[in-house]
Amino acid sequence: MSKPIISRDNLGKKYIISQNQDITGRELLKYIQQYSLLISNQNITKIGIYSENRVEWIYSFYAALQSNCIAVPIDYMASAEDVAYIIDDCQPEILFISAAMEDAYAKVKLKSTFEPRIIIIENHPPVADQPESTWTGPNDNDTTAVIIYTSGTTGSPKGVMLSYTNIIQNMIAVIDAKIFHAESQTLVLLPLHHVFPLVGSLMVPLYAGGTLVVSPSMQTPDLMKTLADNQVTVMIGVPRLYELMYRGLMAKINKSLIARAFLGLVYLIKSRKLGKILFKKIHNGLGGHLLFMIAGGAALNKDVGKFFYAIGFDILEGFGMTEAAPMITFPRPGNVKIGSTGQALPGLTVEIRDGEIVAKGPNIMKGYYNRPEETADVIKDGWLYTGDLGRIEKGGFLYITGRKKEIIVLPNGKNINPVEVEMKLESSSAAIKEAGVFMYKEMLHAVIFPDDKYISDNHIADLQQYFRESVLMPFNAEMSSYKRIMQFTLVNSELPRT
Repeated sequence: MSKPIISRDNLGKKYIISQNQDITGRELLKYIQQYSLLISNQNITKIGIYSENRVEWIYSFYAALQSNCIAVPIDYMASAEDVAYIIDDCQPEILFISAAMEDAYAKVKLKSTFEPRIIIIENHPPVADQPESTWTGPNDNDTTAVIIYTSGTTGSPKGVMLSYTNIIQNMIAVIDAKIFHAESQTLVLLPLHHVFPLVGSLMVPLYAGGTLVVSPSMQTPDLMKTLADNQVTVMIGVPRLYELMYRGLMAKINKSLIARAFLGLVYLIKSRKLGKILFKKIHNGLGGHLLFMIAGGAALNKDVGKFFYAIGFDILEGFGMTEAAPMITFPRPGNVKIGSTGQALPGLTVEIRDGEIVAKGPNIMKGYYNRPEETADVIKDGWLYTGDLGRIEKGGFLYITGRKKEIIVLPNGKNINPVEVEMKLESSSAAIKEAGVFMYKEMLHAVIFPDDKYISDNHIADLQQYFRESVLMPFNAEMSSYKRIMQFTLVNSELPRT
């Protein structure tokens, strides 16, 4: 490797700031070394991490890499069934879990056929005179670094194998764009089991020698306090987060005639410098140092992007997918076009073929774990077929126009295969003859065609109450939170086929 996977510059400074403790670079390397000792000399190939965001998650992740193991981050909010599937599929010999997830894992074990060795993630401080980690990276950058599970067009999640080369290509690109550097403070807010925050809010900042600021949770009070108490310069978020912030700020602006006039003026003359002056209170409310709002995972509302950009923030909406580790295109600071997801990652070629966005370059995944046929479906002659539709305009700016795949992308960035949810919903109750799932008003909505015979045989009078309480409530209890049906409509005829 050309440089260490974690910067070793100025190790005496704070590399991690959290609610409970601050960690210097030297202490971070000692923690990684200690966690590596927990798994050393055991012929381990894969290590799962099943935990909410916490500093020990970071130690466990880098310890896995240092031990030449593949790290497998697992969604701690996923259903027991989904977690069991991942564990059975990739069979990590060791699973780091937090104490908070022990009860959830007890349910996972009931559904899983493979049982890894469990290490509780907390309470493994370095021993006296613990040496620092001296690991700088793998001997071969084409080695698989992580396997991240993502929803696909088939029913079960697929493990995306990402190499060090895949990830480093992304890291170098955003560092070269002057978004991250040694003086940056990056907010760690989104769950680290997703590739976007894993690379963007953890791996890139440490690679650049910057500081991580770990929010205790994604709740608004914790977020605002974390921003107020630190000097965060980079914020990684999904469009839903920025939209909520926008709505709250606009509610206040709309109450003030002067504020509305100021915003209209800023939009009219397009002076971001003036916008920052006139709306300095908003900047101060977000800590006073925030420069970059990076959005990914789903489409950003143009009004939201226009607002934050106009008042002086660099809001950067990129386009990517787990299979690209994750970036395909991203806007460079000072060259932003609201509505566009920017230009191609350096070294990556992006084209439009029959309306579909395809990409080829060193950041494209090695393939899906144990899924050669499905890998071949999306990677053809080295080109990744994204399933997204778009157009490329002058200057190489990409605009997303739709989706070719059936996958639903929620505003929080979660991918949902509606066929998977429909099949599970139909099989969950004999009262359902057919079901269709779609997104409506940012929530999953089901259209249900009841089985008349079942309804009649069981003397069900109040259909709405029955389906709400006896069908959807138990169904939702078994589903990952983002796959739950929040609204439903009953119909009296078969669903249309397309």
